[in-house]
Amino acid sequence: MKRLLTFIQRRLSLRLGLSILLVVAVVFLVSATFLFSMTRGYVKQASIVNATQILDNTATRIMSIMKEVETATDSAAWQVSRQLTPEDIISETRDILKNNPHFHSCSISMEPDFFKEYGRYFSIYSVREEDSIHTAQYGSDQFSYFEMDWYRKPKTQNCGCWIDPFLNENPKSDYTLEIITSYSRPLYDQSGRFVGVIAIDLLQKWLSQTVTAVAPYPHSSSIMIGRDGSYFVHPDTSKLIRQTIFSDPDPEAREDVILLGKDMIAGKSGMQHLVVDGNDAYVFYRPIGHEGWSMAIVCPESDVFEGYNQLLQKVWIVICVGLLVLLIFCYQTIRRAVIPLRMLERQARHIASQFSPSASLSQSSINLHSSSSWDRLERTTTRSDTIGQLQNSFYEMQQSLAKYVNDIQQMNKDMEQRNQELTKANELVLEANRKKTEFVQDVMHQIRTPLNIISGFTQVLTDNYHRLPDDETKQITMMMQENATKISRIATMLVSSSEVGNQDLLKKRESINCYSLCQEVAAEFRQTNPRLVKFKMDIRVPETLTICSNRQSIREILTELLDNANKFTQQGSITLECFQSSLHPSSSEKSGNVSFAVCDTGIGVAAADRERIFMQFTKVNSFTEGIGLGLSLSKKTAQMLGGDLLLDTSYRNGTRFVLTLNTFDDNENSKQ
Repeated sequence: MKRLLTFIQRRLSLRLGLSILLVVAVVFLVSATFLFSMTRGYVKQASIVNATQILDNTATRIMSIMKEVETATDSAAWQVSRQLTPEDIISETRDILKNNPHFHSCSISMEPDFFKEYGRYFSIYSVREEDSIHTAQYGSDQFSYFEMDWYRKPKTQNCGCWIDPFLNENPKSDYTLEIITSYSRPLYDQSGRFVGVIAIDLLQKWLSQTVTAVAPYPHSSSIMIGRDGSYFVHPDTSKLIRQTIFSDPDPEAREDVILLGKDMIAGKSGMQHLVVDGNDAYVFYRPIGHEGWSMAIVCPESDVFEGYNQLLQKVWIVICVGLLVLLIFCYQTIRRAVIPLRMLERQARHIASQFSPSASLSQSSINLHSSSSWDRLERTTTRSDTIGQLQNSFYEMQQSLAKYVNDIQQMNKDMEQRNQELTKANELVLEANRKKTEFVQDVMHQIRTPLNIISGFTQVLTDNYHRLPDDETKQITMMMQENATKISRIATMLVSSSEVGNQDLLKKRESINCYSLCQEVAAEFRQTNPRLVKFKMDIRVPETLTICSNRQSIREILTELLDNANKFTQQGSITLECFQSSLHPSSSEKSGNVSFAVCDTGIGVAAADRERIFMQFTKVNSFTEGIGLGLSLSKKTAQMLGGDLLLDTSYRNGTRFVLTLNTFDDNENSKQ
């Protein structure tokens, strides 16, 4: 060690290089530590936003299915209460499962001796087994359903309620035992007397798949607990409905988990930092509806900061290599500068005019770049003495500095360009978030309005059904059906927009008579839109003309176009046209293609909006009904059918959309 210190003290170039390296390293490390600390905070905040958004989306999905179950149960209860016969009860349990593919099973259980011909017990249970529905009657002294929670709870509470997941004790031995959760609702006859309970069941597997479908990180997991903290979604299936979040044998060691469980049961939302299986993790949690259920996503800290830690390792390697290179560079530069003991006076003044005694290396680089005197490089010499060597060394140093400054300038330009690109990318992200927020708000508004109407009319029918005239009851049910259709249509468009393509649907092609298709679409439009303006049809094709395509897809496109025309046309007329045409306007060939057009005398489409109307989630007027998916999905479907959907910009009386298809049924056309 003493020899090393002595060697360093005798080497001025080495001492100066180490001093510069030490100062630069300290400043750089302090700056890097500060920046990495801020970056870690940004990464953590981004992970919180990401996980919270996924949590909210999953909760929304679950609550929508729960609402669907509640709506179906309430509707079925109303239907059953009107006709309390064994045949109607059996039919209703099967119809519920047929119309709702998410539901696992349905049961309608009656009070003791309600149907005396069937004995004390009468409970119809329909369950979905793969692609079929099995129905059975059960109930016995050994299986008395009157004491079960799903029957007793709605009876005593006098209202519909959700039952925490439980192991389904199916009445038939050939049924598979499953963990289910049920929504039960009391049944009353027309006199208001309690007569039984209707229950619709969801599989715990479906809840687990829904909760764990979207994981923010590779090793993240999800849990879901009930009112008492029992697990009914957990990575360890052995804990389902058997253990609770408070089941840890050492509560003092897991006080943080106990606190988390209390917050979740209390219906709170938030994030906690816990130690899970010996590893640090972030737990994001929120309640599910008003049932006392709560779900959480567990994100290991190693996953959250994996990219950050990898980047940090690479940066430290680059820093160490850079400091080593800097040390070598400083040592070599200083060594060349101090070898000559004497310098020419002119060269000394030249150096002194560019560097002040207090100037730093970075300031010298700036002066080198800004001063034109650096372009006047000293000439080399063939002298071999000390002065000649100093002159040649100084010339080389000037060249190196000039190149170094040019590199810095180019680097600054590149960094500025990248900053501009990052700024633009950030603006795009903000715009995408804004559009997403507007879309979600729009969807919620479009769904909430018909739901409120249906809910209000349901209450009216429940309270005043026997006092309402038949005409008014029929009008109410028609309005409820109309609003239910709106919700179903919105849900269909949302599902279609999330799919890569309806390839399976579009493969189902059939021979379609164009004339009858137009008649069907027109009849349906007149039925679903009774308060429409004058509606006309202009069919300019033979009654025997057929095409080979997907009938349902074409009907959906034409229905969307007619609904849009009716929405934006206050006076005048709406016309449905059908004629033979060319897929490309520039083509003179008419055979082989058929077009359907919808014309209206409404407000039309402004020139500035013509490029946007076929974009997803785009609405020209944010105050109108709809969620901005109809035209985009219609155009996408038309293209998948081998045609196209275009806006006729030459039409001046309102709006005219043209659907052109070129897939004909050759066998049918050959008969014409």
